[in-house]
Amino acid sequence: MGAGVIDADYRGPVGLVLFNHSEADFAVKPGGHIAQMILQVIATPKVAEVEDLDATVRGEGGFGSTGV
Repeated sequence: MGAGVIDADYRGPVGLVLFNHSEADFAVKPGGHIAQMILQVIATPKVAEVEDLDATVRGEGGFGSTGV
């Protein structure tokens, strides 16, 4: 089973396709768990365009400067 994306305005049934890559049979039993759905909020934030950024001490060192 792979991941997929369902359009935000879709209102029909949702199904899935299972691929058995094993030589052994696989049975889906009633009540068995075979997949999960993750609901993701898609937000479009407001963007403000500026001429220059204010100076800060944050981010002065660049990548790897914290030693972590």
